[in-house]
Amino acid sequence: MQEAREPSMARGLALLLPYPVLSAVVDVYAGHGEQSLDPAVVAAVAFTLTVVLFAVLEAGAGRPAAGQWPGSASLKRTLRAQPQDIAALNVSTALTWISLLYALKFLEPAVVNAVSLAIGPAVTVVAGPLLRRGTSVLAIEAGLSAALLAMIAVLCWGSAAGLTSIGHVGLGRGTAGLAATVVSSLGSAGTFIYAKRLSEAAVSPAAVLSSRFYLTAVVSWAIAAADHVPRLAASLVPGAVVAVVGVAAPAYLLQLGVRHAEPITVSLLDNLAPLLTYLLQLLDGRLRPSAFSLSGILVITGLIGTGVIARARHDAGAARARCTVGASSRSAGT
Repeated sequence: MQEAREPSMARGLALLLPYPVLSAVVDVYAGHGEQSLDPAVVAAVAFTLTVVLFAVLEAGAGRPAAGQWPGSASLKRTLRAQPQDIAALNVSTALTWISLLYALKFLEPAVVNAVSLAIGPAVTVVAGPLLRRGTSVLAIEAGLSAALLAMIAVLCWGSAAGLTSIGHVGLGRGTAGLAATVVSSLGSAGTFIYAKRLSEAAVSPAAVLSSRFYLTAVVSWAIAAADHVPRLAASLVPGAVVAVVGVAAPAYLLQLGVRHAEPITVSLLDNLAPLLTYLLQLLDGRLRPSAFSLSGILVITGLIGTGVIARARHDAGAARARCTVGASSRSAGT
């Protein structure tokens, strides 16, 4: 019975592989749309729809009482069970998405994706064992994370030098874009860790998802209201696309996937998105092919593959060792 509860690497990968694909699609779509729209308004629409969507889905698990908002009972139970983790997950989610939409307004989507997601493994290496006691990071994962940080530095330099697909963006826009990307990546790493903590605390994926986007919606509306909510009508369709393709579906897959994989594995696997983003962004007429961007992304993809294989071999060896110890204990007891 114990063996059946152990995380399954294969199942985790099956659930998480669609995540970078959807991430790439929404980054290219949002990157194109953000050129004429306000990121805060798009985020406000997207996350309001996301909150409503998950509240309705969560309500399907049980009929709400009269006068009660769908999903509110589940939200209250979740907040009582893990208030600090839910609050931290809301903060990390807000940092991730609001910063990402601003970064896409200034930089090439593939570079934003690469820099934002590649920082995640390094942060997870440092913060994971501190926030989740008893976990460990492989030496090769730590080394790969350092290599990813080096590639981030190279891509940042190339962006400033105008070597990426978007060309010269100017010092001010480039700096703002890179700063937003770094903030987004830090939030993304926190999201992986706190999603895993809640999963390990037996909080259901539906309950987590129905409670993690409130702060993002509130902050987005506050930023948009400060600028008098520009182009709200034009932001409705892009906001809906971001809500469904970029937030709801990937978030659900992520919350299920972290049950069967470590956050470092999630972070490494998620870095497949830059290559997919680069290929999809070739459909955007404002962007040109860039050998520099493609080379950096391919190196990152190679590092990711190495990390995932190393973790899979380690987990398989640990599972075999537990089976051997269990069999020996049963034999000794007979």
